[in-house]
Amino acid sequence: MSQLRFGTADQISIRPLLHGLLGDETLHDRVTFETPSALCDGVERGRYDAALVPSIEYLRGTGRCLLPGPALVGRSAPGGAILVAQKPIDELQRIAVGEFCRTPVAALRIVLAELHDVFPDLLVEKRIEHDDWRDHYDAVLLTGNAALRESLAEKTRGLTRLNLAQTWTRVAHAPLVHAVWVYEEAKLGDEIALLLTASRDEGMGRLTDISEHVAASMDMDPMAVYDYLTRTWAYQLGEAELEGLHALNDLARKYDLIRENRLEKLAAA
Repeated sequence: MSQLRFGTADQISIRPLLHGLLGDETLHDRVTFETPSALCDGVERGRYDAALVPSIEYLRGTGRCLLPGPALVGRSAPGGAILVAQKPIDELQRIAVGEFCRTPVAALRIVLAELHDVFPDLLVEKRIEHDDWRDHYDAVLLTGNAALRESLAEKTRGLTRLNLAQTWTRVAHAPLVHAVWVYEEAKLGDEIALLLTASRDEGMGRLTDISEHVAASMDMDPMAVYDYLTRTWAYQLGEAELEGLHALNDLARKYDLIRENRLEKLAAA
């Protein structure tokens, strides 16, 4: 029986990555759901043997080791991260963002600068899913479950929508890697990789079941959830995705979103 401890956020998008862990009685109780800041702190303090953290936090130094393979990667289909604006993009000054969407916030900062030469204030708003953002902000960045609901909802006239994953690909010419598994103890790498890869593979084989379960719990159409999991997200950190991680690293350094070139140091080690 594995005694490994895992930390992760709780979002529909990552259900396929966790399916095997949560379905195994010996592992279910060893998975803890927390905020990104708590996950990063938990890795550093040894509360978790592995955690699924925002990729921008890995680039900032969280976790000594990066797990190849299972990861959360954005595709170009809508629903992963959506900027909804009531002003032209070039005129944005105040954007509401969620407190848990760290990689999309970094990517948004980069694409607005690269494509529009604008540097608006990105302000954390806890009531991110409420319609009253229009009273205080020029735009809102919706991620996670809120972005899924927005992609399925009837569109309000007069608002501009920007698909962040698609726009990121125009800038970086590579996918946006949202979250990666990291760990501290290199000696645990093989065991961690075995469990997390098996968990992901089981989830990919049970996407219909996952979609039906999510749809029933959130009053959604199962096919809409299935499309979301299969068209909006990918779950493999391969060569193309590693190029995306390098692009995020380089562009984040360009705009002072990270301090050191961590990937360069790892390559030289």
